[in-house]
Amino acid sequence: MLIKDKTSPRKIKSPASKMRGVSKIALVALAVMGAPSAGIFTAEPAVAQRIDQSLYNGGKARVNRSASLRTLTEAVASASCRVNAGIGAESAQVQLASVRADFDKTINGLINGSAALGMPGAEGSARTLNALTTTAEFWGPLDAAAQRLASGAGTDEDAATIKAGYADLFEQTERLAAVVAGQYTDPSQLLQSDATVLNFAVRQRALAYRMSRAMCELATNSATGDAQQALATSVDQFQQTLLALRDGFPGAGINPPPNDAVRASLENTYQTWLDQRGIFDAALAGQTPSAQDVDAAAALADTLSVAMNNTITLYLVAAPGQDGVYRVPLEAYAREELSKWLTNPELIAAIKAQNAEHDGLSEDDIITLDLQWRAEEAAGGGPLIEKLMSAPVSAWLLEQQEATAGFVTEVFVMDNKGLNVAQSTVTSDYWQGDEAKWQETYLVGADALHISEVEFDDSTGFYQSQGSMTITDPETGEVIGAVTFGINVQNLM
Repeated sequence: MLIKDKTSPRKIKSPASKMRGVSKIALVALAVMGAPSAGIFTAEPAVAQRIDQSLYNGGKARVNRSASLRTLTEAVASASCRVNAGIGAESAQVQLASVRADFDKTINGLINGSAALGMPGAEGSARTLNALTTTAEFWGPLDAAAQRLASGAGTDEDAATIKAGYADLFEQTERLAAVVAGQYTDPSQLLQSDATVLNFAVRQRALAYRMSRAMCELATNSATGDAQQALATSVDQFQQTLLALRDGFPGAGINPPPNDAVRASLENTYQTWLDQRGIFDAALAGQTPSAQDVDAAAALADTLSVAMNNTITLYLVAAPGQDGVYRVPLEAYAREELSKWLTNPELIAAIKAQNAEHDGLSEDDIITLDLQWRAEEAAGGGPLIEKLMSAPVSAWLLEQQEATAGFVTEVFVMDNKGLNVAQSTVTSDYWQGDEAKWQETYLVGADALHISEVEFDDSTGFYQSQGSMTITDPETGEVIGAVTFGINVQNLM
């Protein structure tokens, strides 16, 4: 698996670029012909990128998701403390709502299966189901209290419920994580060493929120135990574990990073930690944290959690079974959810209108339009970009994208020549006909799906992949275009 670092959402291509040894001019000629049958240009069958789900049980996703419940438990405790204390209450309420949704979605997926979460089937082990049911029972009272706190209707009693119950819930999530890891350590999908590393990496996220909670408890004098000692222990554990992950610690079953991308991610996280861990020094020295200190600790917890989540993503796609961990849920999400976007009458009408408008375009015309777009993109705008970005269908695509709350990072629609019809964001080029996203969808035919490799998107700070699909006319079944979705793959894992 190639993990690429990106400086922009998509690469700017040279007009002299080539693909599969075929010149761009020849590829433009293919687009001008506008037919899904193309001789030597015929793409692989649509099934070429389909994952054999019978060989994939979502072991990595299950281990990662079950372990993440510990992080969510600590995040609930931290956020509820801040809501009750009135410290950054508004952002803490938003966090509570998000954590509740994630916890419920994860438990449900682990029990019943969720293709969109990378777990294609329901859990079949009685022992694991029992651990999941017990976890859900522990979570119930905290969930109800968190819901009231998140809505602004919470009371001191709700905060006390979470404070009294989160430790037991955390212990239960640890037991669950151990059960799931024991069940799904399979050399064909997940080695024991990989499960151990995932366990420690995910624990780092929990420790980040534990430090944030300790700072809030010290500021409000609301700890049930020695919060200062708890903070000191968490700070030490976080640093020592981060070093072990970065450098390897065979004695604890932690192998060195599997590749340079994981190593660099851990090093960057370590530098962030060194730069900001000083916010805990005064509290560790006995001073009562201020509201600003609590806010800073909460912000650092979020930063460290995102950083570790990026690292976990790299671990997941570096180990055996790498493709399935994101391709299976991405395919399911594309076919079950995103495909619903492709029947919008206005979208279909816009594609058909552009196909008719561009019917007579020559090779030179397409290249000229592509060059014009890229020149306008470099200049910050122009008439061609403005025409597409101001189109009602582009506005509709942006609305759909925003409704996914960051799950979809971009979407653009192509006509029967690979030229953009509508898009949610400005792409680096106008013609996609020389790329797999168009060649392996439009040229393949109906029901085709192409999934790209995982890449880091600097603009969002997350790892993403692109899922591309054929668009057909609902009335005739005729292939009329294609669409590409940028997907935050970390939401799938």
